[in-house]
Amino acid sequence: MRPLLGLWIVSLVCFPIFGGELDSFERNFSQNLIRSKRMAGGTDVESAEEVPYQASIRLLEPDRHLASGAILNFRFIVTQASFIVKLYRVYPGQELPDLARIRFGQVDLQSSANDQFQEIGSYVIHPNFSFIEARHDVALLKTVGVITFNERVQPIVLHKGPIPDNTYVQYTDWGADTEYAMPENYKPRLQRINAIAISNDRCSELLETLSLGNIISESRVCIYTNGEGSVCTGNAGGPLVVFENGQPQLVAIMNFAYLACNSSYPGGFERLWNHNRWIVASATIDLKYANFEKMCRLTRNVAAQMLANQQRAVRRRTAARDFL
Repeated sequence: MRPLLGLWIVSLVCFPIFGGELDSFERNFSQNLIRSKRMAGGTDVESAEEVPYQASIRLLEPDRHLASGAILNFRFIVTQASFIVKLYRVYPGQELPDLARIRFGQVDLQSSANDQFQEIGSYVIHPNFSFIEARHDVALLKTVGVITFNERVQPIVLHKGPIPDNTYVQYTDWGADTEYAMPENYKPRLQRINAIAISNDRCSELLETLSLGNIISESRVCIYTNGEGSVCTGNAGGPLVVFENGQPQLVAIMNFAYLACNSSYPGGFERLWNHNRWIVASATIDLKYANFEKMCRLTRNVAAQMLANQQRAVRRRTAARDFL
């Protein structure tokens, strides 16, 4: 067995990777960056227990939400590569670990003293990423320390393979519903949009009126709300999930949207299963220096929390059925 593959398999035993102020921003770029944080027609997520996999990548000074991501395991977050490129345009010559950190277990836009934060140790962008074509728009962030799992902070399983047309999906991100949103316009809570996944052919048809039908590639997932809500231009890195047996599985991360906040057009996401091998190779954890006692304690914690969440979901479904 190859060493990397061996380490990957061992890591699966304990940790499933699958399964502010504007003054600090340059004015000539701030409108684009601000505009990228909007979502129209979303509803509040009431508790982090509903989306324990959600992460907020935040500017260090001042503390401000930059992009979303999803927890893959106790060291890695998956997000959108484009936001890193945009951030470097604002702060040339500085590195991501010196600019941002990651927050977990919180649905409020504003951070609090008790929130869990992790420093960014390193990151890797997909080798075939194209900013111009918005292809292979995936990045992995590695934390300096171990992410502490609890009922508000948990990894999410990666959905295997494609999803059928008209599958119910859910997208979550922070944002506002105004054309040019200032920080005071952002929603105070994480927003949720429910939609359906549509075929790439249907997505191309809807975008053809904008002469954008050719941007749809094999690794795209498009969602459509038929006028009920919209992902807005550049909502960065937010996770798209599908539910199986009441449990969320990560399908994709935010990639593109055109005609900001226009619910007549679909939003596009980068399907993560198409990048399975790269994610495995890049997010595998070297266990040579691992603290196995701490790892297995975290594993038991996660397993107990996942079981408790599943039991709560069953009780909610039962109560809803009895009510009907």
